[in-house]
Amino acid sequence: MFTVQQSLDTVRQKLPALRLFVESTGSLMVGLGAQAVAFIVLAHAFGPVQFGKFMTVMAVTNLVGVFTGLGSGEVLRRLVSRDRSHFPEAMGHCLTMILLTGTPLCVLVIAGMSWFVQVADNPADNFFILLMLVPSNVLMTSFVNQAETAFLSHDDFTRANVVNSGFGLSRGLTVIVACLVFGVSDLRGFSIWWAVVSLAAAMLSLMAIWRLGRPRWGLLPNEIWLGSNLSLSSFLLALRSNIDILVLNAVTTPQFVGVYGAGRRIVSAALVVPGSFDRIIYGKLAVAGKGGPSATLPLAKKYLLYAVAISALTSLGLFAVAPLLPMMFGPSFGESTRVVQILCWTLVTTAVQFVAFDALNAAEQHKVTTFVSGGANLIGALMVIGLGSLFKAEGIYAALYLSDFLRGGALWFSLMLLTRRQQLGLRGWAR
Repeated sequence: MFTVQQSLDTVRQKLPALRLFVESTGSLMVGLGAQAVAFIVLAHAFGPVQFGKFMTVMAVTNLVGVFTGLGSGEVLRRLVSRDRSHFPEAMGHCLTMILLTGTPLCVLVIAGMSWFVQVADNPADNFFILLMLVPSNVLMTSFVNQAETAFLSHDDFTRANVVNSGFGLSRGLTVIVACLVFGVSDLRGFSIWWAVVSLAAAMLSLMAIWRLGRPRWGLLPNEIWLGSNLSLSSFLLALRSNIDILVLNAVTTPQFVGVYGAGRRIVSAALVVPGSFDRIIYGKLAVAGKGGPSATLPLAKKYLLYAVAISALTSLGLFAVAPLLPMMFGPSFGESTRVVQILCWTLVTTAVQFVAFDALNAAEQHKVTTFVSGGANLIGALMVIGLGSLFKAEGIYAALYLSDFLRGGALWFSLMLLTRRQQLGLRGWAR
């Protein structure tokens, strides 16, 4: 049995990590809180139909955004966490990859959505809105995320949190000022505000990381393949995470898309809690990862208990506050309560996936994560399409949970299998 003194000693040992987690979560919640308020304001200003169109653009750009940089953020975090002298070439590689991939992707998305997605009544307004929103959500967001990753790679969680929460806060305040002060009530007018603040945030973020060292522009050829594997895996995850909005656009009314999008946004925002824990543990996993999967598995098992407990408490909180959502979004968003209460438990299944995914990547098992996670997400996306087409929202709920169980189980099984093979000295465990 633990004595009181032993319990106190254990708490003291955990205090630095607990403080980091609380600071990280609290800081991120500031930005997400501002964005949550902003989405409530947008829902009131736009109404369900225009809000649904905005969520559709967000879903498409989320899918494309994961290919911007081809997974270079993980490269920066892994290399610099192990040896900070690698920062100039790692940062130069990341910025070069963002420019080389993000620019043509923005052109393709704007052209494709101009043809297939109507966010405005006339083609000129449709093109203008996409021209404002797509680079903001793809290129500018990637630069901000890269700045946050640069600070995380130096274990500077305070500045990383400032970048993340500052970006969310600036976007949230922009919505509030645009809609409540200047009376913006249409997507065209709002898109200008969104583009200006996104550009300003990207420039300020890049200026902030210049103190860490000037990037050495160029590419790291060996890392392109690893990053591409991760990017493909992330795309399939984003596909599974955003395909529900696109399916609902085809099988239900624009009003319900807006309602569902509002509820889904609340659940997605709550991922900041397991996500902030994930940010803290990855550096330790990356250092251990030099020893392969057998070195990251014990850490992953230890962190899994914390991840499940943290996400379960967050899910309970979401379930409890869900009935208040119609008061915040407005009477026309009443169905958002049910959406949140059904989907809030996906925080737990997502947290379980995070830990195994990070343990594999930290051990440089990118091919495994691409094949296993990507395959599970592709199957999950197909389930969302199939069940959503047949049973609409109810089918989508079932598909989301089924795909989460599939992906989490496959990742943990792969991590344990690779560990076993490494311990037995079998060929084929390594990257």
